[in-house]
Amino acid sequence: MSQTPKQMAGAQRRSLATIQRKLELMATEWADVDEFNSSELHGLAQRVEEVSKTLTVE
Repeated sequence: MSQTPKQMAGAQRRSLATIQRKLELMATEWADVDEFNSSELHGLAQRVEEVSKTLTVE
């Protein structure tokens, strides 16, 4: 059965939330090793969160 656009958006927001958490964990692992990598991963996690918030069905 095909998902409705609303169901698809919800599922993708949940997937992106999981990705965001993984990126934050990765950034934390780099925190004491390489600040550049840590910062880039934090920035990517923030961008994932922003994109997640825009996944809506009008």
